[in-house]
Amino acid sequence: MLNRFSLLVLALSSSLVSVVAMSAASPAGAEDPRTIVDRVYSVPQAERGEALFKKSCSSCHTPSEFGGGSFAERWDGQTMAEAFEFVSNAMPENDPGGLKKEEYADVLAYILRVNAYPAGYDELPTDPVALKKLGIAPNGK
Repeated sequence: MLNRFSLLVLALSSSLVSVVAMSAASPAGAEDPRTIVDRVYSVPQAERGEALFKKSCSSCHTPSEFGGGSFAERWDGQTMAEAFEFVSNAMPENDPGGLKKEEYADVLAYILRVNAYPAGYDELPTDPVALKKLGIAPNGK
């Protein structure tokens, strides 16, 4: 009986040590930090965004206003959640909040393309939690 008990204690102890070691190595919910340099939008999304920009934004803005690093200068150190929230609450000026959230993401993808951020295969999300995980940083090209 003592041998079985000792084996059980040993097995439970080594399991506990493994769980603790794994928890210390990768904290729950921890992910590598991502930025907009990490291919966070797709080419088709940016193309849709360009069409929307021409339709809804060009009466007040030009693409060059957002190019040449000005986007990163304005938003550096913040997240795409903050940029998305600002744009979706304040634009277009004549109809703030008038676009669908997917359309705002498309326009932001276009602005990323104007700034030569690399495109990937996934679309820029609309979910605030996912956008909060995407930091804004200058483009190293």
